[in-house]
Amino acid sequence: MNSKTGKLQKAIGELAKDILNRKSEENLDTITNYSEYLELSLGTIQKALKELTDIKVIDLKKKGKYGTAIESIDYKKLLQVLKVDYLLCVMPITYSQRYKKIMDNIANSLKIPIPLYFSHMRGGYVRLKLIEEGVYHFGVVSKLAAQNAIDSGFNLEIIEEFGARTYVTKHVILKRKNCKVVNVGKDPESNDHIFLTDFNFQKNENTKFIDIKYLEVIENLINEKIDAAIWNYDDVLDKMIHLEKHGIMIEELTENEGNLLATESVIVIRKDNDVIKNIFKKFFDKGKFKLID
Repeated sequence: MNSKTGKLQKAIGELAKDILNRKSEENLDTITNYSEYLELSLGTIQKALKELTDIKVIDLKKKGKYGTAIESIDYKKLLQVLKVDYLLCVMPITYSQRYKKIMDNIANSLKIPIPLYFSHMRGGYVRLKLIEEGVYHFGVVSKLAAQNAIDSGFNLEIIEEFGARTYVTKHVILKRKNCKVVNVGKDPESNDHIFLTDFNFQKNENTKFIDIKYLEVIENLINEKIDAAIWNYDDVLDKMIHLEKHGIMIEELTENEGNLLATESVIVIRKDNDVIKNIFKKFFDKGKFKLID
């Protein structure tokens, strides 16, 4: 790619980002202003605008001394120019009805002219790392996991928050009846499970933490590998008889800020990904994201 071609492609890309933030009937900025802040020649800006109109990304209407207005925008073509042919969201494994509802709510709230795909993966740390690396465009995690990752240096940003009890209703402790709690299960790949376990068992000096997989908590309790573990209450409801049969009881957690943060769902993107941030500003209707009962 020669220098002239590179500058033209830069102009096309930057103008496309600018147009994504605008709407029909709105005026474009002046060619002079685009030239100055993009540090490109007037001719390059004019060629870039002509290219975008030639491929029908936008239709423009000149208004004389009142500038140039956007008559229409083809958002599918605009996103293709921005090299966004689809969106890929990473979520927890949908082992509970709540996570399935979250996925449906996102699909209903994000009305984009390109395909939206979902990938499901256990381990909040891994999901956040892959968002940071650009493997996924955005992801759904708890606010607790997102804040902990950002505080630890992850180049991430929360762009949508949905309030307490939208990720899970609450967390509880599952424990074996008539048993002194010594061995506590903890999933080393789950940010939430690590924090909640450390936070809610930190006062017991005799506690030993045993690495387990979150989805195998009940199995490990039955096999007596562990005495207790934090668990998602939403996934307990259909297992009450099974838990009672195996002598496993439920204990409530204290309702405090840390425990509540683990119940709130948020959408996270890589911090420097302005295109995805602006896609959400343009196409995400938060009003259609219903808080989950």
